[in-house]
Amino acid sequence: MPAVQAWRLPWVRIGPGTRRRHVFAYLSLLPAVVVIGLLTIYPVFYSVDLALHKNVLTQPKQQPFVGGKNFVDVLSNPALHRSLGRTAEFTLMTVGGNAVLGVLIALLLNQRFAGARVLQVLILIPWAIPPVMTGIIWRWIFAGNVGVLNGALYSLGLIDQYYSFFGNPTAAKLTLVVAQLWKNVPLASILLLATLQVIPHELYDAARIDGSGAWAEFRYITLPFLRPTLAVVLILETMVSFVTFDLIFAMTGGGPADATTFIAWYTYNEIFTNLNLGRGAALAFSIAALTLVMAVIYFQALRSESLYTDR
Repeated sequence: MPAVQAWRLPWVRIGPGTRRRHVFAYLSLLPAVVVIGLLTIYPVFYSVDLALHKNVLTQPKQQPFVGGKNFVDVLSNPALHRSLGRTAEFTLMTVGGNAVLGVLIALLLNQRFAGARVLQVLILIPWAIPPVMTGIIWRWIFAGNVGVLNGALYSLGLIDQYYSFFGNPTAAKLTLVVAQLWKNVPLASILLLATLQVIPHELYDAARIDGSGAWAEFRYITLPFLRPTLAVVLILETMVSFVTFDLIFAMTGGGPADATTFIAWYTYNEIFTNLNLGRGAALAFSIAALTLVMAVIYFQALRSESLYTDR
């Protein structure tokens, strides 16, 4: 009984001073709660209302309730399916490239050579540059009339005239892949490098004594240690690549011939070009649901014990 009374004592006997402190604490949190409600919760509910109504800016006085029709129209649109296909293709290329290049650069930076520490710092500069600025930089590099790449290739005699990278659908996609990798690979490399630096050197010494080569050391020692960090890198890059918008806005504008109209740019066009807020909101919720499913699958895989155990 005394133990129960001791447990209840802080909750039962609250003096006026304690009550005032509690009230002050709640009042201090109130502005932040109001701001979060206005900037987050209210827009979400307003977007739900938009998705359930026909809302076209060119018809401001005609906003009937349509229920799930906007979702049906959006999800059954062949243009959306093509956009998802292009997005998946872009995501696979960037995720795969990020993993391969990230591991290779991390292995290089893990070597002891003059300037290694400086290079580890400088490599993060592309990652720190804002995405729109990254797009502008690479647009100037790949420009068909005054581009740096065209100028270099022409000076070396590899081409006899300037090539329009943004005028070819395949080349335009590849320019976005290059820009995305240039920006995101540095972070992946640093994360993987941090993992490489905690691998016990005794394991490599024991492997060399047993006569193992470089490939065997990488496969049976390095890769198992890198696997959890590599999974995190793949999750981050998949989420970022799937909703890439800034690079498209600054480099290709979705062209040529919709070749780089990925899902984020498709949503932008639906809202700001077609001025269809209802379908745009439905499309945004559909993308959010798909992204959530992908995130849950990835995190379940990340939590799997197979990532942390030897096979």
